[in-house]
Amino acid sequence: MPDVLQTPGSRIRPRAALPVPAAVILLCAMVLFGLEPAAARAWAGPVDTLQFEPVEPAAQDLEDRSRESSREERLRRSWLSVAFHEHLLEGRHQGPFGHDLKDFEVELDYNRVDEVRLGLTSQVQGTWAFSPRFATRLEYATGRRRWLYGAQLEQPLERGNRLALGVSMLRATDHLDLNQVDDFENSLALLFGRQDYRDYFEREGADAYLAARWPGVTTASAHVRADRYRSLPGLDVNSWSHGDRTLRPNPPIAEGDLNAFAVRLEQHARRAGGFYHWVEFETAGGGLGGDFDYRRAVADLRSVIRLSPATSLTLRAVGGSALGGTLPPQRAFTIGGVDGLRAHSFGAFRGDQVALGQAEYSVGFGRRRRGAFDGFHAIVFADAGNAWSSPGHDWNVGRQRFDLDGGFGLGTAEDNLRVYFARDLRQPESDFVISARLTRPF
Repeated sequence: MPDVLQTPGSRIRPRAALPVPAAVILLCAMVLFGLEPAAARAWAGPVDTLQFEPVEPAAQDLEDRSRESSREERLRRSWLSVAFHEHLLEGRHQGPFGHDLKDFEVELDYNRVDEVRLGLTSQVQGTWAFSPRFATRLEYATGRRRWLYGAQLEQPLERGNRLALGVSMLRATDHLDLNQVDDFENSLALLFGRQDYRDYFEREGADAYLAARWPGVTTASAHVRADRYRSLPGLDVNSWSHGDRTLRPNPPIAEGDLNAFAVRLEQHARRAGGFYHWVEFETAGGGLGGDFDYRRAVADLRSVIRLSPATSLTLRAVGGSALGGTLPPQRAFTIGGVDGLRAHSFGAFRGDQVALGQAEYSVGFGRRRRGAFDGFHAIVFADAGNAWSSPGHDWNVGRQRFDLDGGFGLGTAEDNLRVYFARDLRQPESDFVISARLTRPF
């Protein structure tokens, strides 16, 4: 598993951890019985947030209905994909139980604040025009003996399903926006490599939103949100290997009530080529009240360019800035580690300004199948970026020193196991940092 650099720190609040085998058995069961791990899904936002995704009908049902369904009918049944960082169900689920318009899944996570977090998620929709959609989640965190929950209701306002009004409420273990490693992959890294690639806090609150979709281009949404944030102490959980490593402490956040208004534009990544994005402007405090007062903008832009059936170029650009006030730690920007600048330790760069660029060139070697290659992929990559604090909220990117990492990798398939060898290109004497991923990093 990943052998990456770590920031020094001591363990926090040692305690007798729940025996790990139970978590491992559940993780293995998810794979053996076909419960799709989050790492195998398309790019999505952080795990413990709220978002609807389509429930995909069985193949036979799709074939039968296609004979009698018009394009308008299909659009009417389609789901709005809103709130990239506020989703209840992480991705599209290929094998729902029972009726094709219902979805059910077991959720499992193993991290250094919850220990084992086990839960159930479900969503239901109807086939008729203007049918509302409803999703729920219920989880239990064994390490802190805490019940977590989520519920979301969305009502289409237009027959083509291009406009919808929704509300949600939740209590969840959340993490920073730019922490992109999902539950399944992070759990394995902690079990076998004693690494946790996220910083955590608890968020409890409600959200009301209006979303409009431009199919194939973007989804625009406006949100009014009220959240209460709480710090979470780190636990000295068990790992199967590298037990001599000291887990990073989970840093405290600024606790209190955050009332905010946000506008977002988003389009989610898929395996095919295309341009995908998440752009958000957020304002908190002022006339909205609450304990925090700031303005923040962030953009995460990604593109997959198919140069040939066997080669692709994947690009990512991230820019973020505090536009006013003071960002609390839970809304600041953090890069470094497997999420970006892969030769550096996790969270090596933090601040209220961020700029990051990443590029991967991939060549497939093997048998062609359905327009892709099933064999090995050779990868060359480069990461450049920095995060810093600017007292005057000036995104003075031109005056910043960008760190530069690069290296190569091998993958078993385009979105499966990948092993990266990264090196700090500004430090020629530095060693390679080896990390393993179960999906494309961006």
